[in-house]
Amino acid sequence: MGLFGKKEAPDERYQALEAEYRNYRARTQNQLARTDTDAVKRIITEFLPIYDDLDRALACPCQDEAFYHGIELIRQKLLEKLSEMKVVPMQSQGRCFNPDYHEAVEHITDPALGEEVVAQVILTGFTMDEEVIRHAKVVVAN
Repeated sequence: MGLFGKKEAPDERYQALEAEYRNYRARTQNQLARTDTDAVKRIITEFLPIYDDLDRALACPCQDEAFYHGIELIRQKLLEKLSEMKVVPMQSQGRCFNPDYHEAVEHITDPALGEEVVAQVILTGFTMDEEVIRHAKVVVAN
C-alpha cells in the first residue's frame, strides 16, 4: 500500500531485470548441457578406433579359439559400455544408402543388389541419442 492507501504499481524495471535474469539462467544451463554432450561425443569418438581394431581382429582367421573368444568378449564389453551411453553401431549392410548416415567410398555394379543398396560396410558408423557421431563408410551398389 502506498502513502494514501493506494496499491503501488509493480516496478517495471524490476520485472524486466528479473525476466532478463531468468533468461540468462536458462541460456547458461542449456549451454552447459550442450558443452557436456559435445565433450562426451568427442571422448567417445576417440574410443571408436578401438572398436574398429577389434572388428578387424575378429575378421582375420585365427587358429587359437581361446584368443579369438577373448577378442570377442572385449569387443562385446566395449559395445555394452557404449550402449550404456546410448551409443550404438549402425546396421548399414543391405540397407538403402542414405547420405545422412553413410559416406560412400566406392560404387560397384552388382545385379543381385538393388539400386543404391549398401553392398559392404568398410567402417561402422555410430549414433548417440539418434544423432550420427560417425558416418559409416560404405560401398554402394549400382
